Amino acid sequence: MLFSALPLLSTIGADLPGALLLQSYVTLEFWQPIVFGGARILVIFIAGLVVLRLVTQATNRWIDRFKDQEASDPRRQRATTLGNLIQSAAQYVVWPIVAIMMLSEVGLDVGALIATAGVAGLAIGFGAQTLVKDVIGGVFLLFDDIIRVGNLVNIGGTIGTVEEIGVRLIKVRKFDGELVMIPAGEIRTFGNKSIDWARVVVPVGLSYEQDVDAILPIIEHVATEWAEDHRDILLEDAPQVQGLMDFGDSSVTVRVAVKVKPGEQYAAERELRQRLKRTFDEKGVEIPFPQRTVHAISDASGPPRTPDPMPADSTSDDSTASEGAD
Repeated sequence: MLFSALPLLSTIGADLPGALLLQSYVTLEFWQPIVFGGARILVIFIAGLVVLRLVTQATNRWIDRFKDQEASDPRRQRATTLGNLIQSAAQYVVWPIVAIMMLSEVGLDVGALIATAGVAGLAIGFGAQTLVKDVIGGVFLLFDDIIRVGNLVNIGGTIGTVEEIGVRLIKVRKFDGELVMIPAGEIRTFGNKSIDWARVVVPVGLSYEQDVDAILPIIEHVATEWAEDHRDILLEDAPQVQGLMDFGDSSVTVRVAVKVKPGEQYAAERELRQRLKRTFDEKGVEIPFPQRTVHAISDASGPPRTPDPMPADSTSDDSTASEGAD
């Protein structure tokens, strides 16, 4: 019986390493580090999402405190600008930290990885100087507080309303709806039409044939009526009718100017022009049109193409003749 059991024992002995290996995969000691490590990685990822969600909710709640204010109100613009900046900066800070912590759970040497990343970052920095310049320019632009969300700006010939200010890009919406992305590092000189005050400027052309002294009081009356109806946007007591500003080819130019709140100048100019046109039609004031004076020459033949030769000098001819006789 003992000898009959030997083949069975030899067979079991041959399969024993594979059985032990299979048994090691189903033990709690094998799966416990994997499960706990995966759970910690998942917790770290969820924690990153939660932090970003909290930052977004806090900044949105702060921005909503000023949503009842006018779009040009400095407090609303500052809150919107800083809120977007904080959300953008949180993205750049939270996700690298989450990635480093997840790699640490995998078992990588984070210290060596950070040192390597520092050297690689230095090399990338030399190759990405434009990106670094944009980021630094955007940070200083925000801290200088010279441009805000909602401002009407002119950047490199692009005129539009600032919709978003990020660490690297400024988004400007043009009047036709085009959204222009402008890197902050490329902004050197720009105009902001939404700071302190704006000026309504309406040039009015008058024909040379009409009495300007009689028309100037009409323009002043129209401007004064318009000002009485818009005291809420005026920053001056009354508009100025600045007399004759230019002598043009077909007209003389009179200009109306007045200071108003920023952002109100364009609607004010349109309404003031409409009132002037309506009043001119009632008073019979002529709007000038291009004129040209033509001088007609009665002799159609005109001067000869080749002029006649100059006559010879008689004195020189006599002296030449006497010398030839000698």
